[in-house]
Amino acid sequence: MKFPAKAFIVSLVASVTFTMGAAPAVAAVPVEDFSPASVLPATTVSQTLDTTGEELAGASIDSVLQIEETPQIPHNFDVAATIALAESEIGTSRPTGWSQPGECIMSAQRWIRAGNGAWNGSGDPVANYAGATRMTLETAAPGDIIQYENIASPTSWVTGVHTVLITAVNTDGTFTIVQSNSPGGSGLVTEVENWEPEMPAGFQAAVWRF
Repeated sequence: MKFPAKAFIVSLVASVTFTMGAAPAVAAVPVEDFSPASVLPATTVSQTLDTTGEELAGASIDSVLQIEETPQIPHNFDVAATIALAESEIGTSRPTGWSQPGECIMSAQRWIRAGNGAWNGSGDPVANYAGATRMTLETAAPGDIIQYENIASPTSWVTGVHTVLITAVNTDGTFTIVQSNSPGGSGLVTEVENWEPEMPAGFQAAVWRF
């Protein structure tokens, strides 16, 4: 019995296709490889922290921590007692002159010491603050002292040097202060609200915390 050539070829192709595509009667269970070599990507990116750049030259972790912790430095005296004495003297006056109680820095010392603050420095506008911590205006708080100092000669008692006590920090960033000998030569103790440092030209405001 003869089969047409065309029909034979079609049958042959169909049988081969079925054989190649058919699944085995029992399929093997796939094996998953979880070894490190198999789960890591073919290429990895190495990330390193470069601490050798010029912008970090000379920097240290200690200096960074010091900056971060500076606002947390406590006052080592009774701030309330200091402020209470300063406010009780508002409107009164005292003699002025070298080391006289009406001078601005002598009054500030008296107030700090009333709270048992260790203001033991003396001499120039910098040596006076031996043992105190220099703060910034942004971290200033009640009980801190603001000292106007001459930039070119910070250790000199030149005209323009002045000392005030911060008694409050206002919500707008200004201060309430108590000061003595303002106007100069009066020995008068006054309070100023919404106060901001207004130094003469060539001066800066140094904030000190005992």
